[in-house]
Amino acid sequence: MLLKKCFSHGTRVLRNRKFSTRQHIVVHPDVRHALAQKHPVVALESTIITHGMPVPENVQTALQVEQEVRNKGAIPATIGIIDGCIKVGLTQEELMELAQKPRSEVIKCSRRDLPYVVAMQQSGGTTVAATMIVAHRVGIPIFATGGIGGVHREGHITLDVSADLVELGRTPVAVVCSGVKSILDIPRTLEYLETQGVCVASYESSGGVFPDFYTRDSGSKVPYNLPTAAHAARLLRAWRQMELQSGVLIGVPIPAEYAANKSDIDAAIQAANAEAQAQGISGKEVTPFLLAHISQLTQGRSLQANIALIRNNAAVAAQIACELAAGSRSSPAIGKSSLKKPLVVGASILDLSFKVTEQRQMQLDGATYSAVTKQAAGGVGRNVAEGIYKLYGDVNLISAVGGDQLGHILRQLMPAALQSGLIVDKKCATSLCSLIFDQSGDCKLILGDMEVHRSITPEVLTARADLFRTAPLIVMDSNISEQAMASLLQLAQRYQVPVFFEPTDMFIAGKPFRLRPDLTQHIRLLKPNMHELKTIVETITGQPVDWQPDTKVQRSELLEQAKQLLQRIECHFNCIIATLGDHGVLLSIRSDAEFDASKLLALSPSCGHITRFYAAPKLHSIVNVSGAGDSFCAGFITALLKEQYSLDECVAAGFVSAERALLSESAVPATYFHDAQAFESSLQQTLKTLQRQSI
Repeated sequence: MLLKKCFSHGTRVLRNRKFSTRQHIVVHPDVRHALAQKHPVVALESTIITHGMPVPENVQTALQVEQEVRNKGAIPATIGIIDGCIKVGLTQEELMELAQKPRSEVIKCSRRDLPYVVAMQQSGGTTVAATMIVAHRVGIPIFATGGIGGVHREGHITLDVSADLVELGRTPVAVVCSGVKSILDIPRTLEYLETQGVCVASYESSGGVFPDFYTRDSGSKVPYNLPTAAHAARLLRAWRQMELQSGVLIGVPIPAEYAANKSDIDAAIQAANAEAQAQGISGKEVTPFLLAHISQLTQGRSLQANIALIRNNAAVAAQIACELAAGSRSSPAIGKSSLKKPLVVGASILDLSFKVTEQRQMQLDGATYSAVTKQAAGGVGRNVAEGIYKLYGDVNLISAVGGDQLGHILRQLMPAALQSGLIVDKKCATSLCSLIFDQSGDCKLILGDMEVHRSITPEVLTARADLFRTAPLIVMDSNISEQAMASLLQLAQRYQVPVFFEPTDMFIAGKPFRLRPDLTQHIRLLKPNMHELKTIVETITGQPVDWQPDTKVQRSELLEQAKQLLQRIECHFNCIIATLGDHGVLLSIRSDAEFDASKLLALSPSCGHITRFYAAPKLHSIVNVSGAGDSFCAGFITALLKEQYSLDECVAAGFVSAERALLSESAVPATYFHDAQAFESSLQQTLKTLQRQSI
């Protein structure tokens, strides 16, 4: 069914497990894409944010740790729970949201806590045990943390043993850490891990000396030492092939310059333990209390050591993950993804939007209006590409940004998978658009600097010819130059690839149709609004249209006007999706596509046309209108490329995707649907209520 590959890896792993958390886990698209493509991913916990460090060091460290993973070529996946939803790959906004919640409202989650936190829609920071469980559920084999829990001092009397140790014995995830926390009984912890069948090794440590968090030598040794990331990956590869169903623990010593004096740290631990007993601290509150008290006793030096070691562990884990992924990709047993990547060529823009909050009528008369502002990643090409990436599962994007601070901000807001095709032009400013919305959310004015899009030159496109050759569809927006359009259409002609044209704006909608007809014949699909449709009709026919489109008129009158325009140009295309505001969409399609939507991608001439009107489903709580049309495009294209859906289903896919955008603060939602089942449910519901009529 539609989008199954979109929610691929995590959903597949969950399917046959006794405890299925499929409906409760949301995997960030970057993480999902990396897992599907066998790219390296490193899981990260969230208790350092919620319980392990004070503000603001917790947030700063979490972001630094993620950057360490990226710097080494892997994708970070910080795991946390927000309002009952388990998130794999927290966005920066979600990370901040979790950090800002009062500590009393955030639960420190181990295995035993997960059902309650999910059922009661609570928020939680995941411990080593919980992070291992979730990482394994979605298929992430490597997890980096600071230090693991263990057998507490006097644990032989109190039986206080961390759930981390039991989890390592039954969950096959490799944990990269700086050993067992110094506050614990390390020899007994290592004995317990041996009983649990956990393979324990040191990393770059002569003689197999095991670290103890703040210092490089715990006084205990382990049987094995891994001198390099390649050796560690070799061990993990054998471990995975043997399917032992237990974890691996790799102890990485803290960088020498941050290591504490062992006698000083032991004295601080003894004092902190005595204070914990005096205050009656017990259970899962012991570790955060001791760490905080030790930080006070060492005047903050232990906190700096903690930050240094977790960053170092993340870097080492990423190196190991890259080595492991490289070996997996070279294995003949691993097949390549069957997805053919569509190609999007168009604008990436930083949008600055203003929504007027006053009730008085807006006029361009120099007056000041109170407004709510918002900054977001935008640009039609970029929006459509991100939508396809999140819905279909993969896409290539060719776009341009400046080498300035705005470009840096825009890239941070974009999924990493979309950035490989970005052109960074240091001579140009990043495109910035100011969008003015009235009280009802209608866009009244757009001001934009589009110069950087000229960096998408014919030479740039020709150099990326392989992306055109392998694409099942090319999506082009009208922000690129006519010269670039000509080059794009020549490549489409060379490789016989259909083109989907997104007109973008009524003043530039006719741009490609000023080119030679033998080039423009490869534009098989387009999605104009009424103003853009008028421009396109005038450009193709060379004749003026003597009326102004108005979506506020009666629906019957609007449909008649739209149909008359479509009939003047429909023979040039397989499909024209005319958007009619909140009325819905009017499609003009080649007649043989009514029962075989794949015909919309055909390069052969059209054989007669029919028109179908689809009324837009009603939605009452609209949050943002800026990206709904782009999400409709992404949903429609996704269903079309799957080549197994009817025309009605393609339209329904467009509507349900647009609906998610309307309910999102950003132009493209962070996540469209939790999983394939959620999408299918929405799609079937929309199909039942879809109002279609022939015109």
